[in-house]
Amino acid sequence: MLPQAGNHRIANILFGIAVFALAMAPCGPAWAQFAGGGLSSNGVSVSGYFDVQAVGRNAELGKNDFQIGQLAVELSSDLSRRVTAGMEIAYGFDENVAIDEAFVDWNVYQWDGKPRVNPLGTISAGFMAGQFDVPFGLDWRSYRSVDRPLVSMPTVIANTHRGWNDLGVEFHGEQTWANWSVFAVNGFGTSKTLRMPERAAPTGLVAGGNDAASDDVFPTEAYGARFGLVVNEHIEFGTSFAAGYTDNNEQDERLFGFDLTGRTDEFELKGEFISHERHRVGGKETVFGFYAQGMYSVDEHWFGVVRQDVFNADGAVVWPQNVAMTNTLLSTSAGAGYRVGPGAQVRVEYQLTDGANNDTVFLQTAVGF
Repeated sequence: MLPQAGNHRIANILFGIAVFALAMAPCGPAWAQFAGGGLSSNGVSVSGYFDVQAVGRNAELGKNDFQIGQLAVELSSDLSRRVTAGMEIAYGFDENVAIDEAFVDWNVYQWDGKPRVNPLGTISAGFMAGQFDVPFGLDWRSYRSVDRPLVSMPTVIANTHRGWNDLGVEFHGEQTWANWSVFAVNGFGTSKTLRMPERAAPTGLVAGGNDAASDDVFPTEAYGARFGLVVNEHIEFGTSFAAGYTDNNEQDERLFGFDLTGRTDEFELKGEFISHERHRVGGKETVFGFYAQGMYSVDEHWFGVVRQDVFNADGAVVWPQNVAMTNTLLSTSAGAGYRVGPGAQVRVEYQLTDGANNDTVFLQTAVGF
């Protein structure tokens, strides 16, 4: 069962975030509303998002309950024309508040739109340092609950990199025909999982080393990249790779990914394949899977979404069942949403898992401010 937070805990969290946000703002005029939502004072912008969920489960996955899915406050400031600093303070399923993002992003090059010789068609290029969502594959663009049209995370994401967020550096760029990013971070084992509860894990996993009970290790550093080929304004292909290394400079984990996005004014189709290889005491463990998702916007308010998930567990512990599975896990999610207004949506999702008695119904209200 996902933990529930009491009202007093939520109140204390909100109070602490509000005090921190005010303390970070420079002295000056009162807060004022700025275009796009949020607040701004003397160059420091404050925005945020949260969602409330009602979850209906059968007995195998726990009882029905209400819960806070995500709650975060974001601060940002343009330090100069090319340098931006940002921070996100988030509340997670573990009922703790933590810094989910804290970074400085330097836009080294920005095309000014003037005609000139530019063989690579470069639009922008820069680098970022700090803690950030690692740009592997597609789903990192949908980690925020307000950005995900369905309530649940794709199965292959939940059981591979699980919403990868870490400390490190990233180099990124955009061309008229492509986009790319190259990153170096602390490693897979130190990734934070504020966006979903911890799943059961094999005994003895220690970041960067081993313990008496097991020789299993977690990488202490990871390197990777993503390259996206923009065919036109409607279609993009992408490929991603990442490798994690232990303190002994041994490659311990590898991630491969391929993704596709297609969109029109009313319809969006996207899919992603991920293979995750890990070295364990008992041998190499490889899990892989993919999802395909289609969303259709009926009008400015209503939309419908369908997603198909396929995941080969290879004996790994699978979330949310928290049991080892050797079979291929198939699940189908269907949902609909209503855009109440700018930054606010109400969504419903029904998730059916083939061959398992663990169907789940989600009802969610997501708000960005």
